[in-house]
Amino acid sequence: MPVPAVYALDETAGWLMIEWIEGEVVKVRLNEWLERRKEGGVAEGVADGELVALMEKVGKAVGRLHATGVVHGDLTTSNLMLRPRSGKGSNGDVVIGGLLEGEIVLIDFGLASQNSQDEDRAVDLYVLERAFGSTHPRAESLFSEVLSAYGKSFKGASVVLRRLEDVRMRGRKRSMVG
Repeated sequence: MPVPAVYALDETAGWLMIEWIEGEVVKVRLNEWLERRKEGGVAEGVADGELVALMEKVGKAVGRLHATGVVHGDLTTSNLMLRPRSGKGSNGDVVIGGLLEGEIVLIDFGLASQNSQDEDRAVDLYVLERAFGSTHPRAESLFSEVLSAYGKSFKGASVVLRRLEDVRMRGRKRSMVG
C-alpha cells in the first residue's frame, strides 16, 4: 500500500512514529504544473501524457486502498503526496523526474475506517472528484482517467462506480436545494 510506514507506536503514551515522505502534496504540484501550462498558452482541458499518467496513478492508488478494505474518508489532493523518483544520470548526478512524476502516497488517515461498503467507497471517490473540481478546475475534465484506472485496479470497482452515480445525484439535489 502506498502509505507512510509505521515505525513505532505507543497507545498508552499516545504517540506514533511514521515514515517521512519526501516530496510535495499533489495539490501543490498539480497547481504549479497547470499554471506553467496556462502561462505557456496551452488551452484548458487539453490532455497531456504527464497529466493523464498522474490521474491514472491516483486512480490506481485509491483502487489499491479500497481493495484492502480501507476507506480514506477525506480523499483530496492535499492528502495525496508525490514521492519523487530519482536515480543517477549518465554523469553521476542525481536526476529527479518531471513535476508530476513520482509515486502517489496516501496520507492523513484521521477519518479513515476499515470498511467494505460500496457506498462509502463511492463517497470517497465523490469527495476526490469534488476536490478536483474545486481545487483544479482545469484538470477536472480528466477525472475520468482516475475512475478508469480505479476500475482496472480494484476488482469490485464496477459496483462502486455505479454507486458513485447515485452519490453524484444526491449531491446535485443537495446543492440545488441547500
